[in-house]
Amino acid sequence: LKIVEGNVINVPKEPGRKNPRGDFIQIDTTNILFISGGAFAGLEKIINKRMDAASIGFGATMKKNTEDFKVQGKYFDSAIPKDLVQFGMIPEFVGRFPVIVSTRGLDERSLVDILTVPKNSLIKQYAFQFAMNGIRFHATGCALSEIAKMAFARGSGARGLRSITENILMETMFVVPSLEEVHTVYLDAMAVRGERKPILLKHPEMTAEKFEELLEEGRTWEEMEGAEVVKMEDSEEYFGEAA
Repeated sequence: LKIVEGNVINVPKEPGRKNPRGDFIQIDTTNILFISGGAFAGLEKIINKRMDAASIGFGATMKKNTEDFKVQGKYFDSAIPKDLVQFGMIPEFVGRFPVIVSTRGLDERSLVDILTVPKNSLIKQYAFQFAMNGIRFHATGCALSEIAKMAFARGSGARGLRSITENILMETMFVVPSLEEVHTVYLDAMAVRGERKPILLKHPEMTAEKFEELLEEGRTWEEMEGAEVVKMEDSEEYFGEAA
């Protein structure tokens, strides 16, 4: 508590209990901004009980779904120190933080940005892994939106994006390095939904952009030369008797 409120604190130079009489460094925390954060799972229910007390009659407040992330965001905006104390924090700690700010849950658009925008985003990681074998990885906007919808529906948020993408591309990552003619892996919404496997482009003139143009003209991938779906051969061919 003294650290948060602003004091000169003695911090051990070498952390650990082996040398309790070791050297200390004095740090003045007066001008240090402390930010504490967390998920606070269940806090929305405490705020719901305070704001929407049970009632009956014409003017009664309807029960809200606290599992909805939009409803949760509105409740978190109305959080007061009393709610945090009831959540389990000691009043002395809560009182030393004068400002309470909430963040909103991730929507589908935010999940798509997480997939593509960061420097080390998930899609860029897969593109780099395919590029190590001289193969281009192309994911359509519809495919990215479909992955975001699946993560949003599962309620796993940004952490669920990797497991979803891994399941979609795992077979492709094993098959593609052994196919010398393949130069592009094309991932669309149908592949994400599991209606078929991702498409491999083999013909030198069949780029991802040209492939999309032909699709817009009404042609199917079966009609195009140098395009085929990912196909895992029989396990006995790969593993023989060990399978």
